[in-house]
Amino acid sequence: GSGKGTLCKRLSEEYGFSHLSVGDLMRGLLSSPSVDTEFIDSVKSGKLVSVEALAPILKSQIEKEKQRGQTKILVDGFPRRLDQAVPVEALVSFLLNPVLVLFFDCPEGVTEKRFLTRNLSGREADNDWMFKKRYQEFTQLNPDIVDHYRTRGILLSVRCMKHTVSLYSDFRID
Repeated sequence: GSGKGTLCKRLSEEYGFSHLSVGDLMRGLLSSPSVDTEFIDSVKSGKLVSVEALAPILKSQIEKEKQRGQTKILVDGFPRRLDQAVPVEALVSFLLNPVLVLFFDCPEGVTEKRFLTRNLSGREADNDWMFKKRYQEFTQLNPDIVDHYRTRGILLSVRCMKHTVSLYSDFRID
């Protein structure tokens, strides 16, 4: 609902980043025969996927991007909890260390409106109940993540009050 997916896609197109959307990746794995039912249930219900399931998936995708020669990878939608960040970063540190973390800071009302009016494939559960659940989870878990990356000096907070097209024109890397 903050517009991060749209902004990340535009950044990747304009600056040559490889855009790895964790949510899209998870939804894409739902039809894989090797995925267990707990993973499927978590993704379909909007729950957080365990770090044990998430870490190898992200590692594999980052390895694929590196093998393609990609050196700039934009990971969209990660982490959603601090206890995901540290172990996954440790697992992929030989491949990729974050040099910049973007925090798209969007007021609840704006986020809710965007969330409820988007029509994303594979996102049948984007309803009022799901928004409230996800937003409550976000407000509880996100401050620790923001503090973690701010302390490391790699956090860039982007206030998302405007429409994503207007916001993107303000948000340029020179």
